[in-house]
Amino acid sequence: MMEIKRLDWDSDFFGLRIGRADIVSEEESKVLASQNVAAKENFDLIYVFASHGLVFPSANAKLVDKKVEYVLSDTSQFEPNYNVTLWDNDKGVTDDLLHLALVSGQYSRFKLDESLPAGSYERLYSRWIEKSVNGTFASEVFCYMVNEIPRGLVTLDIKNGVGTIGLVAIHENCQRRGIGIAMMHHVIHYVKMKHCLKLSVATQLDNLPACRLYEKSGFAVKSITDVWHWWL
Repeated sequence: MMEIKRLDWDSDFFGLRIGRADIVSEEESKVLASQNVAAKENFDLIYVFASHGLVFPSANAKLVDKKVEYVLSDTSQFEPNYNVTLWDNDKGVTDDLLHLALVSGQYSRFKLDESLPAGSYERLYSRWIEKSVNGTFASEVFCYMVNEIPRGLVTLDIKNGVGTIGLVAIHENCQRRGIGIAMMHHVIHYVKMKHCLKLSVATQLDNLPACRLYEKSGFAVKSITDVWHWWL
């Protein structure tokens, strides 16, 4: 039997019985799919994380994400941008900041999977920016300011000498103006000053603008993982 781990946070947040399974071979894929009847007793939805290109043979499974993780090991080459500032956490989450958080999830599997309860994506990304501003999900929240209004967003968490980028967004009316690359250079400089050994970020392989941004900033692909939503 393939192990299916219950995800308590996801289950509570979405009001569903949610689990996770990881598969790396065709044999594991077939074994997991064969557990359909038994899995129904305990789960409504299972996130299946699979090696890139591996097919999961279930009619009720949707390929909702090709998650690509990028890593940057050399943080020495970039300088700060003075339009990018640390968000004043005392301001809380303003409407402008919340809008950017929702923009950051346009390619998210939680937006693309219409089988999830209505409003799931909005609630999830609202919670993400709230927890980033209060320091739970992020060490820092950076904003690119235009006329004192945040038009770009990057959240960053630093632990044990490793920086992890979370939310990244540029307002729809301000895209293709160099804001993304300016923010990325600023954050890379910041983690250098914090003596981080590396910086990582994950996005969707189908999110071509994000992939181009990270590759242009010197990031290299570390891994690609396909994510299926298996509804039971």
